[in-house]
Amino acid sequence: MNVMEPSVGAARQPTTLFATTPSASKAAGTKDTAGGSASARDAAAVVTLSETAQASLVTQTAPQTAGKKDFATVAKDARAAIDAKYAELAANGKPMDYMHATQESWDTVYGGLDRRSLFAIASNSDGSFSKDEQDTAQSIMSQQQGQAMMAADPTGNDHAARFRAGVAFLEGVSDEEKASANWAVQRAANQFGYEQTMRSSDREPDDLDSESPLVAMIKGAMDRLKDKSPEAVATGGYVKDLKDMPLFRDGVPVVAAGPGPSLDIRA
Repeated sequence: MNVMEPSVGAARQPTTLFATTPSASKAAGTKDTAGGSASARDAAAVVTLSETAQASLVTQTAPQTAGKKDFATVAKDARAAIDAKYAELAANGKPMDYMHATQESWDTVYGGLDRRSLFAIASNSDGSFSKDEQDTAQSIMSQQQGQAMMAADPTGNDHAARFRAGVAFLEGVSDEEKASANWAVQRAANQFGYEQTMRSSDREPDDLDSESPLVAMIKGAMDRLKDKSPEAVATGGYVKDLKDMPLFRDGVPVVAAGPGPSLDIRA
């Protein structure tokens, strides 16, 4: 099976295996900020931060340490940070407009956020972020992963190295992100892509198995569908619930708590 590598934008963008645009509806009572209407668009705008703004982002989360902020505080601080930036833009006569945002707007609002903060926004962890904000944060996160993957394959001739770098990148993100369904799908997909591309060139892949039972379950399902069309595996969007994936259209099997018998993968 040919692994799908959709482009995330017109410029050379992330080579993540699946599209990763959040599909969850905006939480009740959450307002669209500065006139950006999510319903007015069929798909989220692709956000590309400038090199200066990218340099200010923490693209891979630092190892977990004692005394770090709890995730609720991260979300609260992210909300306050982007609201302050909205106010700054408005005070300068350039209010944020998600339908027609400029590079300056993207950089101003999102350029100072680390990945954990971006995940708090993308996942709408406290229900305070609009669909525009979720889409933007996820687009930037996908861009970060894509940049890490392209750095491992600058010529575009070693897809196995690219997917392996994707696995390594995903292993470096926060515990909160690793607990998400979208992370598990991306982690399994990049391992699947790595193994497929290695074997297609008659090379034996290294063992990149995850300790996550959920990743192992998804990867097993992908292996069973590897001879089917890409659409049988692809999700088409940000994954919040595995039941929405075509991969599990007949139901999501129970995930074992640890090592044990093979899982009954139904796909």
